[in-house]
Parts: sequence; structure tokens; C-alpha cells
Amino acid sequence: MSRHTLFAIALLALGQPGATAQNTRPDIEVDSRWVETSLEINAIKHTLGSYTLLLQFSELENTRQSPVYKTVMRGASQKLLTVAPVQAERPVGCRYAYSYIRGYRSPKLDSAFVYRLPYSTAKEEAVRAISLFNLSQRYFDGKPKRGWSSWAFALEPGDTVFAIRKGLVVEVRDGEDPADEGMAVTYRSRANRVLVEQPDGTLCRYEVLEKGSIAVRPGDVVYPGTPIARAGTYYKGGEHQVRIAVYFPDENPRFRQGDSKNGSAFEWVYYNPRFATAQGEIRLQHGRTYRAVSSPELVQCEMTKREIKQRAAK
Repeated sequence: MSRHTLFAIALLALGQPGATAQNTRPDIEVDSRWVETSLEINAIKHTLGSYTLLLQFSELENTRQSPVYKTVMRGASQKLLTVAPVQAERPVGCRYAYSYIRGYRSPKLDSAFVYRLPYSTAKEEAVRAISLFNLSQRYFDGKPKRGWSSWAFALEPGDTVFAIRKGLVVEVRDGEDPADEGMAVTYRSRANRVLVEQPDGTLCRYEVLEKGSIAVRPGDVVYPGTPIARAGTYYKGGEHQVRIAVYFPDENPRFRQGDSKNGSAFEWVYYNPRFATAQGEIRLQHGRTYRAVSSPELVQCEMTKREIKQRAAK
């Protein structure tokens, strides 16, 4: 998530969001320019995938611009809007702040949609599914994340992690070694991971992946059963596993412009999908074991006709 502020008062536009503390370029840069007495606001996106962008206006003068403007940005550059004057001979006056977050709010969730489990259908033994607790709720503010759901699957060394649904790979993090043996950590923020934007607007995070084993790159399209990486460990000698979470952003109902106590403009909402298992198409239960199953219908359900033909020709 990110929040920046720019100002446009009378004929003057001041400020531009700068680089982060690490001197890296932000995912989205917003700027404005005058077109006669109107203010045109544009954005440039420097990464893959969709983003929800929120502009909040205040101190509006000589304009009927709504105080809130929301949009989903998918392309690399986009004209967001033009703040037009009521009296054409006078310039508009306004102050605005913008916030953005990866993904888009109000995705088209289908509670009947079935996902593939993230491990091999050829495994002889069923795999145990562990429902993970939320760190923020347990150790920090005590507040549950909306719809919290995240699963870990205990796997064997060398086991392949597979995509659970079609999607665009938007982020890859690789190169992290497990912690030293004896450091029985249960979570590491710097774990190797892959992030996929799915067709309904949700994001899926695959993490605890073995260093150097990731088989996909940003911009790749994956399908149910596409190899992602090998299962990794958080610490040397630890249990091999993969962790997944499906989520999307929404506006933070507690957020008010200028009130830092209420946090960011957005918050993550988690989703617990149904999976195809040998026991049927079900939602997982903590501590139960499941065998993965697949079918042509599951793999192809979100493919285009062209993708089906290309896959059949391989």
C-alpha cells in the first residue's frame, strides 16, 4: 500500500511523490498538468498487474469535482481525470491526496469456483492442511483480518508446488536461504514467494519456496497444475512446506483523510476457497489430510479457446 499527497491551488501545482527510503521507484507515480484552467491528473504504473487507485480531494474551488475518485489501473499509463472549472475563465483550485494498492476492490468472487490443491496428484500419502493463525491478531493489535484464511501444507524435500488457479505472475522473490538450524521460526517476512493475480481480481501468494527453484517469472501466465517451485523450509532442517493465501484489497472503513491513527486507506480481505480433493470439492478443515485431484475441466475452466489449442499442441 502507498499514500502520497499533491496540491493544486489556483494556478500552482506543487509537489510530486518521490522515491521510497530505499531510493527505489514507487509502483505508481501520479502527476498533474494544467490544460488552460483545468487540471489534468495522470498516472504511470511501473509494475505488472492491476492496482486500485484512490484520490481524495479537499479545498475544492470553482469545480464540481467529487471529493472521492476511485479507479482500477491496468495499463502502464492512464489519464485519471480532468478537474474542470465551473467558470471557464477562472482556474480550479483543489488539494488532493492519492493512495494505491495492488489488486482491485470488489472482485467477482464465485463461491462455487473450485481450486486445485498446490501439490502433486501422484502423492501416495494424503497431505495435512494446517490453518495458520494471523500474526497481527495474535501478537500486535489483536484485530482479526477480514475473512482471514491462510493454509500450510506439509510436504517432502523435492516436492513440486503447483499453481492452484489460472493467473498472471506479478511478483517473484527468490534468493533467500533458510534460517540457521535450531532457529525454529514459524514465519519469515523475507521468504521466497510468488504472487499471482487471478482472473476474478483476487491475488494468490505462494511462499516458503526453495531458493533457486522458482520456475516462473513476472509476466508468465499459469494454470492449475503449472509448476511454481519446489517446497522449501523456513529454517535448515525444518519441515518442507508451502503456504498459500488468497486475498484482495478493499477500502479501510476506519480510514479518514489526515487521521494517521486509522492507518491506510486500504486493507486486505482474505478468502477461503473450495478445493478439488479425493473427498470431493470442499473447503479445507484444520488438521485434516487431503489427496489432490485434477481433471481437464478443472485445468481448462478459465482458458480461452486459443490457450486450450496451444496447450493441446505441446
